Amino acid sequence: MSELCRRGRELLQELKSYDRFTLSPFNEEIIRLIFQEIEEHDGLTKEIVAKFRQQQENIDDPVYDGVVATTLCAHYESIKRNKRCLLIYMAERMERLKAFRWELRRLPEDQASRCCPQELQFYSEYDKVLTSYMSKEEGVGMDLTLDCVPPKDSLVTVRGLRDIGERIFSFGAVQISRGGLFHLPLDEAEPLIRAGDVAQVQWSSGFL
Repeated sequence: MSELCRRGRELLQELKSYDRFTLSPFNEEIIRLIFQEIEEHDGLTKEIVAKFRQQQENIDDPVYDGVVATTLCAHYESIKRNKRCLLIYMAERMERLKAFRWELRRLPEDQASRCCPQELQFYSEYDKVLTSYMSKEEGVGMDLTLDCVPPKDSLVTVRGLRDIGERIFSFGAVQISRGGLFHLPLDEAEPLIRAGDVAQVQWSSGFL
């Protein structure tokens, strides 16, 4: 048996090495080995318990065996730790998938390729539920993914990153060109920012 819970630690360290908008490739091999280790601990635990019970049957006054108790605790705690590592791994990946929907409004193709089939199904169903909840027909009739961070100003200055042509805003039409500066309502600029068409200009002391 390998070093206790080493693979569970490696699995979490691998995921932690990526930023919150990047998934590590779903590591099916390490997960398989962790389940195998859990089964090994479980099998050894059952063997120890069976052997200990057999020994105690021939004794009128059962004796506490510290070595057996310590060994059982080590196996049991290893099983629990491996399970916790797996649960943390899956929970964190699910949180990142939800963050894609809330902040990017989509699951990028390069990230989808890092998911297992069950994760893709989770994202698809989560997307449907959230879209339905925000719709006028079935929900609140409001895009809740806007303004995830409270704005300091209702208008923002953005710089064009691509020539995307004319776009219609609440105040009229604007020709978005690469390198141009535009003053737009924040809620209407956010989709363009997230799509990479424009970038918000961060002002410092009133200057670029």
